[in-house]
Amino acid sequence: MHPEIEEIIMNFDFENPLPKAFVLQNVERILNYMDDINIERKSKFEYTPAESFYILWEVEGLEFHIESLKNGLILYTFRNKAFGNVFGTETISKFIPRLESYLLAGMC
Repeated sequence: MHPEIEEIIMNFDFENPLPKAFVLQNVERILNYMDDINIERKSKFEYTPAESFYILWEVEGLEFHIESLKNGLILYTFRNKAFGNVFGTETISKFIPRLESYLLAGMC
C-alpha cells in the first residue's frame, strides 16, 4: 500500500466507513504514477466525507484536482493558464493516459 494511503488509514476516524477496496486501488495507482514520474511537486491528499480520496497536485504551472470516487470513477479537473480547464470523469484505465497526455502537452 502507498505510504500516503497508509498514513490516512492509520489516523482514520472510524465513525466514517472505511474506503472500498477499488477506491484504494485507484488512488494507489494515481499516487504511484505521480511518484514514478519523479517531478518535484506540491500536493494535498485527503480522505473526504463523501468516502473518496481527493488529490490536489501542482507541478510546473499545472494544477490537477483528482478525486477517486466511491463508485469507482475518477473525477478530475486539469488547469493550465495557457490551455484553460479540462474536466470529466473516467475509469482509471482511461484516466491515466489522459493525465499523461495532459502532462506532456502542458509541460512542452
